[in-house]
Amino acid sequence: MSPKLTRGTATLALFLTTLTTLLGGCATTQYQPQLVARGELTLRYDGGFVMQAQGKPVASGLSYRGLDQFVACVPEAHRHARSAQRHGGAAVALSVLGVTFSLASLGSLVGLSDSNHMWTWLGAGLGAGTIGLTLSALSWREKNQANGHALDAMNHYNDAVGSLGATCQDLRYPPAAGPNPADLSPPATPTATDLAPGSLPPPPSVDPSSSP
Repeated sequence: MSPKLTRGTATLALFLTTLTTLLGGCATTQYQPQLVARGELTLRYDGGFVMQAQGKPVASGLSYRGLDQFVACVPEAHRHARSAQRHGGAAVALSVLGVTFSLASLGSLVGLSDSNHMWTWLGAGLGAGTIGLTLSALSWREKNQANGHALDAMNHYNDAVGSLGATCQDLRYPPAAGPNPADLSPPATPTATDLAPGSLPPPPSVDPSSSP
């Protein structure tokens, strides 16, 4: 294998390692629910999860700062919110370190002009790129953990408080909508004249005492 081909292969491997670490994706939700209770949390995505209530943002990923205070009156929701903040902080730290090592690996490309120490430079670059890729993978795992705990916190809170029209800051539940059950009359028993055309009348009742 020629030195030029070997050098090109090593450079390509280093470039792909760095590119895999740095690439990311983003998306945005297009619709927000219109019929929600007064204190209910809703979720949208704009490059990251954003939780809001009454049209105002409450917390966003990955830090989810403020979510634990908003759901503090529901112990299970509060526990998940704190876990979301912890995993989110770890994800951010690992991501920064991953990007730093990946960018540092690009510095090894100067070794292409140093034929005497080229493999030392490229080896160090590939090592740094591998570390960066590993840290980015760990960051992705922590990100998923943070988002999962945040969604659990939202669901626990909505089930206990938010969907009922209250908030942890104002635990007044609005009166139930609709008529009072005591005012509802029982459904009327259909008569023979109410039957649909072509349908048969109900069978006659039989008194058991009249049986032989």
